[in-house]
Amino acid sequence: MLVKEIFQKYSGQSRKFSQELTQIVAEHGEKAETGTSVGGSLHRAWIDVKGLFGGTDRKSILEEAERGEDVIKKAYKDAIESGYLSGKALDVVNSQQSEIVAEHNTIRDLRDVAK
Repeated sequence: MLVKEIFQKYSGQSRKFSQELTQIVAEHGEKAETGTSVGGSLHRAWIDVKGLFGGTDRKSILEEAERGEDVIKKAYKDAIESGYLSGKALDVVNSQQSEIVAEHNTIRDLRDVAK
């Protein structure tokens, strides 16, 4: 799979995760703040732009992607450890976190073999 295809897949995953979390928040009668998911999407889009116009190599693009994934992983870890989540919300966030860790590891592994 090409790096571009991986980023496109992860972008779709981010939208899906955002929708799931927004639904949970709405079920509790609140309005969701989407800044983090928007920030993550923008970060991934920036990586694509850097790759097209920045003249950077594959390894530097993957390094930047991994840094972004580290930020996302930390946000999920903090949310889980906060103690504010329970029931369905905690289940969804734990499930999403598992997928995020897997995608981080994919990016890390691609970076490690990049030249």
